[in-house]
Amino acid sequence: MPPLELAVVLPTFNERQNVRPVLDRLEKTLRDIAYEVIFVDDNSPDGTADEVRSIALSNSRIRVIQRIGRRGLASACVEGMMASPAPYVAIMDADLQHDETVLP
Repeated sequence: MPPLELAVVLPTFNERQNVRPVLDRLEKTLRDIAYEVIFVDDNSPDGTADEVRSIALSNSRIRVIQRIGRRGLASACVEGMMASPAPYVAIMDADLQHDETVLP
């Protein structure tokens, strides 16, 4: 694998239904870039972290940090950034409102 270039951090809370669509979009957009996706989930009751874990079993680019007893967008972003050795980090919402095509 080439050295990691980009980490995409996705703070989540109850975003299970958006996990696969956002990953599909990122995969299409970042196909020529060595990237990883880090979901930082604030213990969503809808099973967002479980959905990410199931995908991560077959895709090593995908990780999840499940935060129990901690919440907050800014701290989730910081925690995700600190979890990656990538020299570049992007923060996106998992609700598909951000345009992933600007990342490259």
